[in-house]
Amino acid sequence: MMERGELIPDSMVGDVVLEALLFQACQVPECGVLVDGFPRTAMQVDFLKLLYDKLDELHGIFAHTSHRNQFPRPLFKVVMLYVDEETSIERQLERAKLASVHNKRVLDAGAGQLWEQRATDLSIEKAKKRYAIFRQHHSAVLRLKQFFPFHLIDAMGTLSETQEAITTELRYQSSLDLSYETYAAIRHLPLARDVSQHARQQLVMRLDSHSEKYPDLFQKVIDLITSEIMPLVHECGLAGRAEYATEHRMFLEHPRAAQMLIDVLTDRGYNVSHSTEVSHVPMQIDMQTGMIKNRKEYKHRFHINWDTKGVREMARAMELAARISEAGGNGNAALRISQTYIPQHINREARRVVPPLAGGAEGGAGGGALGGGNGAAAGKDGKEEGSEAEHVIHGS
Repeated sequence: MMERGELIPDSMVGDVVLEALLFQACQVPECGVLVDGFPRTAMQVDFLKLLYDKLDELHGIFAHTSHRNQFPRPLFKVVMLYVDEETSIERQLERAKLASVHNKRVLDAGAGQLWEQRATDLSIEKAKKRYAIFRQHHSAVLRLKQFFPFHLIDAMGTLSETQEAITTELRYQSSLDLSYETYAAIRHLPLARDVSQHARQQLVMRLDSHSEKYPDLFQKVIDLITSEIMPLVHECGLAGRAEYATEHRMFLEHPRAAQMLIDVLTDRGYNVSHSTEVSHVPMQIDMQTGMIKNRKEYKHRFHINWDTKGVREMARAMELAARISEAGGNGNAALRISQTYIPQHINREARRVVPPLAGGAEGGAGGGALGGGNGAAAGKDGKEEGSEAEHVIHGS
């Protein structure tokens, strides 16, 4: 498969990575591990995230035991190198030429070590196929940015320039890591994403309970949302917030009705808060004693919020899709419609930041590393403690 320029199956790659990390890597906490060209597919990205989560879980379990050095804190770094297709193919072919010349000299001299000659370096078509496969999985690999420190490096320059850029970036990423003492002091606090995930699980359980145990009341709440709240939400659609105030007796007679309403709207993507106002209305005055008899009235207020970001951009995208569809339906092949959509968080003009490249493919000749400890090039200049392992990941 490698000789044809194809990717090794995900299951085999996972086995090789685990074997290298668990059985072949050095066993001291300061040791680092470099993994080149991994991950390359969406499955491998998920595998890497699960591996990190498990290592972090084990670190927490054994942090205060005699086995803590066997379960160091995982620190993963990611660097992706970029070259365009033409340069990638050119470098692969040049690598084959250099290996051929070197190996000829070794054989003639009868001394030295032969260099590996890859089959994909000997064929332009195979080199192109290798690059095309990378492009096919490119977007999946970029998901690494969601989980780990990630940087894209333009590797179109010289070898020394690229090495300097990698070293500088990994040192910077390491400077963002908390010291071991600080991390140990706060690691028991749950991450926001874990809290959100647990809250979602609880929400699902409550909704199922509402539907199964109190079906009549649950349906009344849904009918109220449909008839009274949703028209209000539609009126305030672009504002992103609405307030629903009611004195409906259902909320007085059935206290759980308010929670049902909140849960239903939350499941539909709204953020809801609830408050109850109690007012005392005079009913009767005793003229002799001056005593006033009051009646309590309850008003429930639901503050409903939702996200309206990207609505205008979405409308533009839908308009563009409609125009393209219309053009295709009319069979007008000469009509060309082009529009660039740049999400706000990567808008260059808004951020006034120029990234390393503009819309190119990354990693035609890149490499990467997954590592543990201060032995890696991505270390913190001796700052890491013995119970931390630093992992660096490069993808090509």
